[in-house]
Amino acid sequence: MHSGGQQRQGAQIGNLRVRRGRRQRQVVEVERPPIRRPRRPSVLFLVGGFLALIAIGAVLLWLPFASRDPGSVSLLTALFTSTSAVCVTGLVVVDTYDSWTTFGQVVILALIQLGGLGFMASATLLLLVLGRRLSLGQRVVTASLTGTLGAASVGDLLRRIFVMTLVIEAAGTAILIALFAVAEGALDARVAWRGLFTAVSGFNNAGFDIEGGGRSLSHFATHPLILLTVAALTIAGGLGYAVLWDLRNIRRWRALSLNSKIVLSTYAVLQVLGTLAIFAREAFGNGTLASYAWPHAFVSSFAESAYSRTSGFTAFDLGHAEPDVLLIIAGLMFIGGASGSTAGGIKVNTFTSLFATIIASIRGEEHVHLFQREIPWTQVNRALTVALLSVAFVFTSAIALHATNDADALHSIFEAVSAFGTVGLSAGITGTLNAAGQLVLIVAMFVGRVGPLTIALALTARFSARERIRYPEAEINIG
Repeated sequence: MHSGGQQRQGAQIGNLRVRRGRRQRQVVEVERPPIRRPRRPSVLFLVGGFLALIAIGAVLLWLPFASRDPGSVSLLTALFTSTSAVCVTGLVVVDTYDSWTTFGQVVILALIQLGGLGFMASATLLLLVLGRRLSLGQRVVTASLTGTLGAASVGDLLRRIFVMTLVIEAAGTAILIALFAVAEGALDARVAWRGLFTAVSGFNNAGFDIEGGGRSLSHFATHPLILLTVAALTIAGGLGYAVLWDLRNIRRWRALSLNSKIVLSTYAVLQVLGTLAIFAREAFGNGTLASYAWPHAFVSSFAESAYSRTSGFTAFDLGHAEPDVLLIIAGLMFIGGASGSTAGGIKVNTFTSLFATIIASIRGEEHVHLFQREIPWTQVNRALTVALLSVAFVFTSAIALHATNDADALHSIFEAVSAFGTVGLSAGITGTLNAAGQLVLIVAMFVGRVGPLTIALALTARFSARERIRYPEAEINIG
């Protein structure tokens, strides 16, 4: 009884407390939930940054003192040149040396440097210099541009990129100045400027030159060291910062990362195959290189194989090249360089992933393997998406060029691939394009530089999320 009474007494006390609390007037303050505005993805800032840089460059190049003949350059020509420089393409409708003053050439070189490093990387580096903190979006997008896998190390990575760029471009400038001086028989300000301009353009895979006459590097066929130096700068820029940093102290192949192994092996195979194909078709019979001694013809073939995939310099006149050589070069341009590099195209990483997927499918394997590592299906799907979007865009651009200009199908495809791959090679029709054709190439260069997948993300303004619903599997007929 005593214990039961205690329970009832405790219960009554508890009930009284509750009842008293309920009788009392209480005021509950409810804060209004903050309005969450949708955050704009960083890819929008990337796209907007490139567009702003292109617009600024076009205005500067449209100034009267930027051209040798004031008032002769139209706004469309200035826009085309600015887009080509920012997107490190190299396609031009007017010759860079013959049409632009020193001021105009300096503007083009600055656009090449900023565009080659990448707008987001350049802006992030500026924020680091000013002591500003980086947002997560800036880190992720900058990491994808520069090829790093760890977003937390973007600050240190960008500082290394800046130093690495200066060292490589300075070394290339010194070597090219010496080689140009030997070739010209004199050392003056013009030779020094050519060396600096060509080195920066080569490492950034831009393909712009100030040789004059639209010759590019074709008149250096008997100066193999010049061709090979520019090819080395082109390859270095096309490998990407992550691969170059991985190679700095590596002496064993096994110690390299999977990304570096893929890039280096694919680069070597494409370089050899491209060299042999160009040499076999152009160095014999009625080929463009048939009149050269075979060592010079082979060096020109090697250099053109390197230029064709990324930079857009020319070691010989492509306007007289064999049609099958143009198709081979178009394939090299479409593949491009490494992810996170200054090169364009679908990237060798994407190409190798798709090739490995085909091999795995032929063998009946469910998983994709490269160098004893399994490639996640998410990355395989991304590679497939990039490749298919790129094919569709190039095909559409080629049709638009063919429909708006008096150019055959082969040259239209070649120009479209060159613009999308941000290579800058031309079979000789870029300067003859009308306004509609130039606008088609402007769009192609921009999309090729920013990337079709990035464009898709920017248009949808959303990031990928995990699937919340999965449906039952069902098989369909293939083939």
